[in-house]
Amino acid sequence: MYIVFGATGQTGSAVADALLEKNQLVRVVLRSDKTAAAWRARGADVTFADLSDLEAMTHAMRNADAVYAMNPPAYKVANMFAVARGIGERYVAAIKNSGVQKVVLLSSIGSQHASGTGNIFTTHILETIFGDLEVPVAFLRASAFLENWGSVAKVAAEQGILPSFYTPLERKIPMVCAADIGWAVAQAMTADWTGKRIIELYGAADYSPNDIATAFAAALGRDVQAVAVPESEWQATMSGFGFSPEAVNSYSEMMRGFNSGHIVFEGGSHVQTVRGQTLLSDVVSKLIEAQA
Repeated sequence: MYIVFGATGQTGSAVADALLEKNQLVRVVLRSDKTAAAWRARGADVTFADLSDLEAMTHAMRNADAVYAMNPPAYKVANMFAVARGIGERYVAAIKNSGVQKVVLLSSIGSQHASGTGNIFTTHILETIFGDLEVPVAFLRASAFLENWGSVAKVAAEQGILPSFYTPLERKIPMVCAADIGWAVAQAMTADWTGKRIIELYGAADYSPNDIATAFAAALGRDVQAVAVPESEWQATMSGFGFSPEAVNSYSEMMRGFNSGHIVFEGGSHVQTVRGQTLLSDVVSKLIEAQA
């Protein structure tokens, strides 16, 4: 049985989809019954647990061959790092108490760093905590999420501009979509391995904001120009997303880390590199459809 946390989110649902496509026995862990019927209709087992409830988490992991663990975004809280530490500690306790055979943890590009990464530091915390487990653990460090461009898809369609925190606009960085994360996690969960693994997941190619704008232009059938958002406007923009003041500071530090070149993949002989296959045009088309 393969256990998937965060199945209502982008990556968790993609992991569960990929495992079901491989005809595996899947148990999705939900916080409410809103999507339970749909998952059961697809053949998944359903259980309920909040990441604040150690007993429920332990119950959800019973008889698990492998577990997909992730830390949900916490942009509205005052201290996302304390929240992440608590979640990590409960994950590890539940894993130990339930006899899980192996674990795949969603991590991030830049998680090797202990500073200068903003909210990516949450995955550094989780990697450190999960590193104490005796069962096999894979840290799947994903590139920047292509789905984040969905927040400006409507602006691109209506105004022909693509606001970007990433600068310079011509610089390419690793970006990956949720579908490729799901595929890579499912491959790791169903494979045989021992010890600790670091998997660095790239997308089908690296992209610049200008590349993303070109893809939007092609999908929308109109001119779209990438435009850098001045750092002086970051706070107001992120506050408009509903971020807490602390989350605004963390996200800003992360963006500065990307733009300075501090946030990159670790590389090295101890790291496995995997590249996704989903085309940028397909991702952008879905982002536009979601805004329709």
